[in-house]
Amino acid sequence: MKITREQVLIILKYLDKNPKFYFPFEIICKDFNDDDDLFDVDCLDIEYDYICNNKSMKNFVLVENLQHLCEETTILMAKGFIDKIENTSALNEISSLATKYRKNWQKNLCESEDIEKYGFNEFIGGKADAYENCVQIIKKHLFIK
Repeated sequence: MKITREQVLIILKYLDKNPKFYFPFEIICKDFNDDDDLFDVDCLDIEYDYICNNKSMKNFVLVENLQHLCEETTILMAKGFIDKIENTSALNEISSLATKYRKNWQKNLCESEDIEKYGFNEFIGGKADAYENCVQIIKKHLFIK
């Protein structure tokens, strides 16, 4: 699974502060050639500062490394699956609301001199914008494009 450079740095900081936490993945940087010393090296084995200062490291992937599944790891994985299922339902509901309000918003009323029609239309447009923003936040959280 692709992850961003920022996510890599957040993970490295977290793991540094929580050394007993088992992270069941390797982080591989795909910006190296096969003849490079860091080709296919787990970024968890590379110093945080090196990655932070090396701006050419941009493309990262998580690769499963389920060598030592402990109870905490299993619980976190289960919570992740449940969260995905529950938030996907929320995403569908919020997406429907965003679509509904966007369809009801009328561009021609943006110039209306009827204050009630104008105000209600602005209200509808604001709700559409808010729901659309929520959809983007949930998609980002669920790693959905």
